[in-house]
Amino acid sequence: MPGVTPALAGLSTAPSNVTNADGFNVTDAGSIAVPRTEIIFGLSFLTLLIVFCGLLGNGIVIWFLGFRIPKNKFTVYILNLAVADFLFLISVWVLLVYLLFKHFGHPISAADKRNITTAMGLLSDFGFNAGIYLLMAVSFERCLCALYPIWYRCRRPTHQSGMVCALLWALSCLVTGLEQFICNGGEYKEPGSEPCTAVYLFTSTLFLAVIVLMILSSLTLIITIQQVSEQYYSSKLYIAIVASVVVFLVSVVPARLLGLLLYFKVLSSYFLMFYFFLVINFCSSVNCAANPFIYLLVGSLKKWRFGGSFLAVLQRVFKDESGTSGQERETTLNQTYLR
Repeated sequence: MPGVTPALAGLSTAPSNVTNADGFNVTDAGSIAVPRTEIIFGLSFLTLLIVFCGLLGNGIVIWFLGFRIPKNKFTVYILNLAVADFLFLISVWVLLVYLLFKHFGHPISAADKRNITTAMGLLSDFGFNAGIYLLMAVSFERCLCALYPIWYRCRRPTHQSGMVCALLWALSCLVTGLEQFICNGGEYKEPGSEPCTAVYLFTSTLFLAVIVLMILSSLTLIITIQQVSEQYYSSKLYIAIVASVVVFLVSVVPARLLGLLLYFKVLSSYFLMFYFFLVINFCSSVNCAANPFIYLLVGSLKKWRFGGSFLAVLQRVFKDESGTSGQERETTLNQTYLR
């Protein structure tokens, strides 16, 4: 979404009337404050720690799902989701290291600054957008699997997962291109311009539609599975999906709403813009780093005891259930809906 890269640009150059006083940067009128150095360092270090854990976790997921575990309908989505999260986390790592180097006096040329912020802003938006679309897709398809098991087993196109993922990567490329080249560059680089506002309204509407679809899919999935005996349905995958959606809603949505308020100047100050960049990267990093640990937790839980390798855990979470007790499960679901 527009807002992260403009916020980053705003961090590089403080307002001309900002001076230093007692550890705070304040304006001459004393009305605007910039976070203290220890706050900047603390939030950045914590985000970097989360990013490191996320890169490690998503890297392991990519390795196992890409090379060690046979692919099925859902592992294709999860593999693509892990790649999108990995791309986002890499961009956040580079951006935060750049900011820390710059903040503590390391000389960085204007050309290097422009190249770093442009490239990493592009990668950040691309990975984040792809990640939320893929999470929405896996949630929605799992919902369809629960609601229409006969269609899912007999009529679902063989390569549907791959085709959907390709379309969502293309959609992310389109949305990221609109955000970067209309709002952050070219003739209409001013965030308040009419073309940029139109792009922002489009991407915000799309973001809201994704959120609504995630919520409806997750609620439908929970209600449907609860109506069916657990012996006919393994709950691990749907628990992992619902947990990922909940983490996304809790960690990302409030920060993005803050960005909306800042863009339309409902809230407006250099202080808030500074915090917005730090907080939104922290929240988005938590969201992207959490998924591998959700898989580990859900796959390991068995009477509240943990055990087994990460490979075995992933196999338990993402095993293909489409051929397991299929006819019995379909009969049970049909009887449930006919009551």
